[in-house]
Amino acid sequence: MANRSDAAGAARRAPLADELTICALVIRDTLTGRHLDAALARLLDGTAGAAAPSHVSARAVRDMAYAAMRQMGCLRFLAARLNARKPSPLLGALQLAALSQLLDGRRAAAVVIDQAVAAARHLPEDLGNRFSAGFLNATLRRFERERAALLQQAADEPEAVYNHPGWWIDAVRKAWPQDWQRLLRDSLEQAPLTLRVNRRGTAVTDASRGLAAAGLPNRQVGESALVLEQAVAVAQIPGFAEGAFTVQDAGAQLAAPLLRPADGERILDACAAPGGKTTHLLQLADCLVLALDLDAQRTGRIQENLRRERLPVHPSWPPPDWGAVVRQADATRPQGWWDGEPFDKILLDAPCSASGIVRRHPDVPWHRRRGDTTTFAAQQLLLLRALWPLLRPGGTLLYVTCSIFPEEGEAVISAFCSHLADCVRKPVSTSWSDGQAILSQLLPTSTDAREHDGFFYALLSRQS
Repeated sequence: MANRSDAAGAARRAPLADELTICALVIRDTLTGRHLDAALARLLDGTAGAAAPSHVSARAVRDMAYAAMRQMGCLRFLAARLNARKPSPLLGALQLAALSQLLDGRRAAAVVIDQAVAAARHLPEDLGNRFSAGFLNATLRRFERERAALLQQAADEPEAVYNHPGWWIDAVRKAWPQDWQRLLRDSLEQAPLTLRVNRRGTAVTDASRGLAAAGLPNRQVGESALVLEQAVAVAQIPGFAEGAFTVQDAGAQLAAPLLRPADGERILDACAAPGGKTTHLLQLADCLVLALDLDAQRTGRIQENLRRERLPVHPSWPPPDWGAVVRQADATRPQGWWDGEPFDKILLDAPCSASGIVRRHPDVPWHRRRGDTTTFAAQQLLLLRALWPLLRPGGTLLYVTCSIFPEEGEAVISAFCSHLADCVRKPVSTSWSDGQAILSQLLPTSTDAREHDGFFYALLSRQS
């Protein structure tokens, strides 16, 4: 029998209809261009006009929205077969949310349909009406009647099978003919919560034992990464507020060690937000880091992360001893922020398609278009050409993208290096805990020894 606190919690839980309504708003906003995390924050933190009621479970809505985005190819296929005419964007999003719940199967179909119809009767923005409820009731019941036949049809459609746009599937297959199916499949798996230990404060083994003692079992991946067996809110991680840990994928944690910062070095972290790599550099050495980002709000996040991790932040460049200076600036226009003194090292985490982090952001493929990689590649080359003259002879530039598309990795670096006599590409030299060497192109994977998203790394040395 459930105890009284469990019963009270169940009594406070919002009806499924309310959660479906908020989820539909999130899906609608995501499909019309807003990032999934931003759409969730907008609806769940009270900043939107139709914010979630206080009794709605943010975690439940988040789980439902992520599940729907991971099934989007199949959901869109089903909707196209079920709908005689296209519904309004919000009603269509509610249908997608309900279909996702029916595919999940953890709730009785009758309950899902009943609550979806109830949600349709009270859609915000004056869209709820008799037609909405009748439309949803008819299409969802038809899906249940014809489920087997519809899913059999879906099995012949690549977008419905792999839950990525068709052009994305083709691009992955072309780039990785031996691994394309695994890559698409693994991209739909939920990524774990990975922490980077602040080694200025504690050893990784001690941090791991401390988390385990607090009821958070974990395993080490790489030099400083701990992967939690079960994700929790950061507020539940002992020491997080005091800067003992940073949330950062193990693949992203390779950047700072690959650059090998040393005490006293002047380092530029271009495109630095939200600051994970900035703080990692300063945890490894007493260096001077200039952290740039074009977005003012995102530069604020860099400042917040530096302060949480108890790292020195200075108002003007260069710092008097060691630490970071954060500026909102366009990295392609050094004349607006560079003091004329060359940098010893440059970290360029360039804007890209984000095709390597779909596990964490399942909406990414649905926001991209076929020609985006060409646009990103042009921007990446522009950044490289603008920053290269700022590097001292003998210095090192680390180029990073969270992409699995060669157009944003190997092709960009080959094009850049081929026109420079003073540019020499250096091997990427480090290894995972299983002893396997790190290659320039990391593909997303999940094993006990290797757990990371997809990244491309290239080390470039400027010759005298």
